[in-house]
Amino acid sequence: MIGRVMESHVIGNGIHHSFNRAITTHGVHYFHIQDNVAFDTLGHTFFIEDAIETNNFYDHNLAIKVSSAFSLLNTDVTPAGFWITHPNNIFTNNAIANTDAYGFWFDLEPTAIGPSFDKQVCGINDKLGRFTNNTAHSVHKYGLRIFHGLIPRTYPCKPVIYDGNYLSKNKTDPYW
Repeated sequence: MIGRVMESHVIGNGIHHSFNRAITTHGVHYFHIQDNVAFDTLGHTFFIEDAIETNNFYDHNLAIKVSSAFSLLNTDVTPAGFWITHPNNIFTNNAIANTDAYGFWFDLEPTAIGPSFDKQVCGINDKLGRFTNNTAHSVHKYGLRIFHGLIPRTYPCKPVIYDGNYLSKNKTDPYW
């Protein structure tokens, strides 16, 4: 919950037999998470908490054996190796094997939630940072799940007007 941490990182760790996650990114931006291995964790393993976290860099991390948890968040019943609540982060060269549900789950929120609640942060409509060369093996549901949609727009928190006449006359609408 400290905001920008451009010089901070978690690199080259082994985290195993965790009863609650491996690495949680909570209220931080520009955090560097690289070359970490998480084995036998309960609930989401690499976890972006409040849907406000942006520009974090996840590279070359591995999650193995991600199990359901019934005492954490409701979503931990169907856990992901990477639970992503804001799309504007960077995910490259990560791998997941053997999860009870998902590999990478973009569970996008309309606004920031939890202690970071902010109606001016609308991740569900923000840009996708980067998602390249990631793999998921032996997951019980989907390797990649985008839930609640992802509709990137220039102004993510402005409402979309679904009136066909309006959109046909205003193709350069700055809210879209």
